[in-house]
Amino acid sequence: METEYQVLNHLQENEITTQRKISSKTGLSLGAVNLLLKKMTRKGLIKIETLNTRTMRYMLTPQGLQEKARLTYSYMRQSYQQLLKIKQVLDDLINEHSAELDGLPLILFGPADEIREILIQYFSEHSLPYEAHTEPELLIHEQTIDESLILTWREEEEKTLNNYLRAVNIMKLL
Repeated sequence: METEYQVLNHLQENEITTQRKISSKTGLSLGAVNLLLKKMTRKGLIKIETLNTRTMRYMLTPQGLQEKARLTYSYMRQSYQQLLKIKQVLDDLINEHSAELDGLPLILFGPADEIREILIQYFSEHSLPYEAHTEPELLIHEQTIDESLILTWREEEEKTLNNYLRAVNIMKLL
């Protein structure tokens, strides 16, 4: 589903392209791109016009535009549902640990990505103190690390924190 969306999106923005360019832009293998394009042609989502031996024009049909819109809507619904689940997990964690935290900041440990932004927004909305860290060295020297609740969302950071009992990978709670 996501791969079809990526290819349809690329084709809408770049009618004249090559399968190599599609592969490069979407991160799909050349073989996967070839199979997807054949599948989309059979489904009537795209039309292919040969310009020369290496370059093709890929045109989205009205049905292809409709499919792209459907995939976009589906992705947005799934993303919203995931966001609601993350907020529920955070509500549960905060309620469970509220007495222990007693004004201590929650520590976010992970990359500056979309999940971190969701967490920061949640804590800001709820007026909860937090600190955000990306470097394990800085985190380990933090004075309140043994008392604070540490939240992470990727396995790489979770492995770094395996010595801390109060470290939680929120994605595993979803």
